[in-house]
Amino acid sequence: MLDDDTLAALTALAGRLADAAGAAALPWFRAPGLETGNKAGAGAFDPVTAADRAAEEAARAILARERPEDAVLGEEGERTAGTSGLTWVIDPIDGTRSFIAGLPTWGVLIALDDGRATRLGIVDQPYIGERFGARLGPSGADAWLARGGARRALRVRPCATLGDAVLLSTAPEMFAPPELVGFSAVSRRCRLTRYGTDCYGYAMVAAGH
Repeated sequence: MLDDDTLAALTALAGRLADAAGAAALPWFRAPGLETGNKAGAGAFDPVTAADRAAEEAARAILARERPEDAVLGEEGERTAGTSGLTWVIDPIDGTRSFIAGLPTWGVLIALDDGRATRLGIVDQPYIGERFGARLGPSGADAWLARGGARRALRVRPCATLGDAVLLSTAPEMFAPPELVGFSAVSRRCRLTRYGTDCYGYAMVAAGH
């Protein structure tokens, strides 16, 4: 396992990767004339934009310069092999559909895996200015939300029953029978259900909402 000092340094690097990716993506957000490609075949829609590619390229450029021994697995680019046993996982824009629609529920996702477990992860929403992070090291685990220079610990809220739960999902059409039947049954028992949250929904669960 990575020692605490090394993990702290890599966490700081992950933050700089998120900074670079967010800075590359933001000029395209809500910009007129954003062109959207489709990575799926006919009859399906898996969007990709110049923002996705620019954000991943910005993060990869830092890793190529500072951590060339690490592997990189990205949403848009080819997998890069490494020799260190560490793999950076990058989703430059999770929630591209929300990005296209001008909704600030997309995020930059950065994670680091050592072959045994994910040791750190970041969900960054640069438009809102919120960064959710977590890491797991020899001294244990910690998770935090950073916004506007302030930082607080993340903690899920107590929820003893489904009747107290808030259910978040990107879209109901993601579920096909028989999964849709189960999803609908859970949704009916929850306090409320909200759609369109992408990675931001996971962040809200972690933040106790």
